[in-house]
Amino acid sequence: MNFGSLSGLSSSVQFASPLGATAWAVLAGIPVGIVALYFLKLRRRPVQVPSTLLWKRSIEDLHVNSLFQRLRRNLLLFLQLAAVLLAMLALTGPRIKGTSTQGQRYVLAIDNSASMSATDVKPSRLALAKEDAKKVVASMESDDLAMVIAFSDGAKVISSYTGDRRLLAQRIDSITPTELSTTLREALQVAAGLANPSRQVGEGVVATQHVPPKLKIYTDGGFADVEGFSLGNLEPEVIVIGPPPPAVSATPDPKVGTATRTKPPSDNVAILALQSRRNDERIDTYQVFGRIHNYRGEPVATEAQLLRHDPKKPGEKGNLIDAIALKLAPQSDQSFKFELPDTGMAELEVRLLVDDSLALDNRAFTVVGNPRKAQVLVVTAGNRYLVDTLRTPTAVERADVTVVTPEETKTDAVARDLRSGRYDLVIFDHFRPESSPAANTLYFGVLPPGPAYAKSKVQEQPIILDWDVSHPLMQYVRDLPTVAILKAVTVEPPPGSTNLIEGNQGPLAFVAPREGYSDTVVTFALMDGEKFNTNWYRNISFPLFLFNSLQVLGNARESGGDELHLPGQSVVLRAESSKGQVKVTSADGRQVETLSRTLQGTYVDDQVDATGIYHARWEPDGLLAFAVNQFDARESDLATRGLVPEGVPPDSTLAESYKIKIGYNPVSGTRNPRPIRKDWWKPLAAMALGIVLLEWYIYNRRVYV
Repeated sequence: MNFGSLSGLSSSVQFASPLGATAWAVLAGIPVGIVALYFLKLRRRPVQVPSTLLWKRSIEDLHVNSLFQRLRRNLLLFLQLAAVLLAMLALTGPRIKGTSTQGQRYVLAIDNSASMSATDVKPSRLALAKEDAKKVVASMESDDLAMVIAFSDGAKVISSYTGDRRLLAQRIDSITPTELSTTLREALQVAAGLANPSRQVGEGVVATQHVPPKLKIYTDGGFADVEGFSLGNLEPEVIVIGPPPPAVSATPDPKVGTATRTKPPSDNVAILALQSRRNDERIDTYQVFGRIHNYRGEPVATEAQLLRHDPKKPGEKGNLIDAIALKLAPQSDQSFKFELPDTGMAELEVRLLVDDSLALDNRAFTVVGNPRKAQVLVVTAGNRYLVDTLRTPTAVERADVTVVTPEETKTDAVARDLRSGRYDLVIFDHFRPESSPAANTLYFGVLPPGPAYAKSKVQEQPIILDWDVSHPLMQYVRDLPTVAILKAVTVEPPPGSTNLIEGNQGPLAFVAPREGYSDTVVTFALMDGEKFNTNWYRNISFPLFLFNSLQVLGNARESGGDELHLPGQSVVLRAESSKGQVKVTSADGRQVETLSRTLQGTYVDDQVDATGIYHARWEPDGLLAFAVNQFDARESDLATRGLVPEGVPPDSTLAESYKIKIGYNPVSGTRNPRPIRKDWWKPLAAMALGIVLLEWYIYNRRVYV
């Protein structure tokens, strides 16, 4: 039985009683009966006495001519009536801020990325998010359902739909912090896919009716906007965990919001980059250099320490070998550099001595003295300009180059090596193979085999218009406008490709993914028979492009510090293990994982979720160390996103810029989630019980008022 909203009160107060009209009619007679008992006269038992002289006055008082006597003031009567009325009110099932009294569904998405480990709110952002989510669970009714999703760089369903509040609280408590980056898109995809079951069976619960689910996202907003995503009938609410942004002054035009948006500070100092390589001027020394950013609004004086770790003792504290004092201006970068002698392979850590809200990014790791040469096969009919460039001293230091002719690729030995993944990089110079090798490839003047490149045509004298300077293959390449080309091949790159060089008639170079490999295509040849097809070989950008190809496509490195591995990303290892297996020890030294060689001749580690130095070992004495670092400026910037600062007009474009874009509409976050239903029947029942106990005490102790 639902009485609806109480008249005269806010619509947020509702009543929902399990009793029917007949039961309420019986209950309504209870207070009437109590009052009637106090009105009724007591029936006196007749008793014989020797004389009535002394009882005359008493007999006169008892002699009445009516059924009821006058009701006298009695504390017990009032207490009994109050207890009954409170019990009846509790049975009405009052609750506050109700949105739906039948089968509400909640999707609780909790951000457990690296920035949620920040302690600028106590005890931490993640702990506070879990407590807020458990409050929603505690307010659920018996017919409500909730599911829990944890998200960072991906999404994981912690609990499917269930109404078991105890189980939901346990599942929420089981969410642990990670060192991963943040993306909301996958969490939204999971929520949209699972939030609307028609008759979905949860953990012991069957959903029998359709109710629009409420999506509650607990996050600090450290992710990119999710553009072009349809939320469907999900009702999103972003609960921003963390300090609010500072207030801003009023804008000159409140409707336009022309004030400049300033970057809010946060309590963090982070290492955002770290590399190590041999000193070009002193080949017997290594340089370890990096970059630190101060996100605070005031200057910071700190110290960067360089520590050496023992490969035989993973996870233990390193030995201090050097230190540098640093001063960082507010919200600015500061670079640093260490130099150390070449003593072979060394595992190093740079640590900041600073007390901030996120300790995770105060450490960074690198490995020096662990070089690896790329294994390269060049298939050419005799292009000496290409071969000579790959045999320069700089290229020889980074690659072992084998040169074969197109006819030699048909021999059993070469064909077997191409299939087995012996080479890191295969360069095809104006020669198209029948099938792609098990390696990264670089094509000059021809297209890779396959139906994706079937539709092509020849370009005459194409002109280079632009190139992607941010791509690793195009680092330091700057003189392409002076390159002349006679002929090139035009083709629409397959999906997922990245254009490297743009021409006036289509892409002149691009990178296409292929089942774990990369096919890099330069659509114009260097030589056309005995004639030149381009003058690119004369430019400094040509050897630079080949050098970048050895580094990126050939997996060559001068030291382990040249590689960049982030938590949560797969690490591809190349090891000369005769048994086809390597064992990888985690950064803390507590876990050992066995990896098997793939068909491509590599070993892929998908369990790299924490920062530190990992060790891959194989028999008899093989060792490959690699470092994983938390170089993510978005995670290190602890300024919350999604809250509109005080002083910003709510309808201005400036206010829109602070909101989180989910789908096609901006969503304004809140630090206080919308009120949820809270039942009142329990405290009312407790008050009724207290009054009954008080009435019992007064009656038994003969207390008179």
